[in-house]
Amino acid sequence: MVDESSGPSAVDPLGSILERIRIRGSVFGAAELGAPWGVQTPGLGDLTCYVLIRGVAHLELLDSPREQVSLSSGDIVLVAAGRALALKDTRHSVAVPFERLRLAAHQASGVLRWGGTGPRTTLVCGRLEFDETGRELFGSALPALLHLPAEAGGAGLLGVLSALASEVATPQPGSGPVLGRLAELLFIHALRVCIGRGTAEAGWLRGLGHPSIARALAAVHQEPGAPWTVESLAARASMSRSTFAAEFHRTVGEPPLAYVTAWRMRHAARLLEQGGVSIKDIAASVGYGSDEAFSRAFKSWSGHPPGEYRRRFE
Repeated sequence: MVDESSGPSAVDPLGSILERIRIRGSVFGAAELGAPWGVQTPGLGDLTCYVLIRGVAHLELLDSPREQVSLSSGDIVLVAAGRALALKDTRHSVAVPFERLRLAAHQASGVLRWGGTGPRTTLVCGRLEFDETGRELFGSALPALLHLPAEAGGAGLLGVLSALASEVATPQPGSGPVLGRLAELLFIHALRVCIGRGTAEAGWLRGLGHPSIARALAAVHQEPGAPWTVESLAARASMSRSTFAAEFHRTVGEPPLAYVTAWRMRHAARLLEQGGVSIKDIAASVGYGSDEAFSRAFKSWSGHPPGEYRRRFE
């Protein structure tokens, strides 16, 4: 007999989520900056990633709630979509709008060069675009500012950073796609660190840091159409029903069956976006015996009936 708790779904609950969303990474800038320097940008529409290849920097969110962090070589910071920020060599330096910097700077080989004659900082900026399901999932799970010090990532992350630095320093044919894939790898490593350090906001990502809750989450992600009950999920977590229900709510931020419904709707939304599957079959795949019942649940979750939601992606 195979113990389900030792299977792939229990070992890799993060993978069960990443397999069900679309992520596209891209690197939109590399800069060589001499102190003193400073730049500010409005909030971008995507999750933004800043990697400090060399030197030091100070990053500050400009809108509420204001947060700030000091960065050194090898550090990574993720900034939520829509958050305006200033990035400077020190917190006291003047930050100019990015467009002004871009027009005034010298740019060669894809690297923007700007600033004074002081110590140099090498910075790579990227973005991560998600499908609608991914935006909804990560927008609620990640903090507005996620700082990963160089020492937090381990050998795997250091390897990705080394490859990124090499590709920026010596561009080769196909560097754009390579940098995009490296940005995606950085993001996955960041999620691992976030889970390990317990820095995720309340939600599924925080739940993945709880070994017992993670087993239940992985089971739901792998089999969204299964007839889940609090009892069956508690069994996956190897916990009593009452302890599991309380611990799940405390960690994830909602009751177990509310999470099951939300995950079913996310899975259904993904299938609707892809096309090619009937609404009746989608309803069955997420545990609904009739497409009418599914349609009511999906409209309650998304604000749109399934057919209308699908037409948005045709």
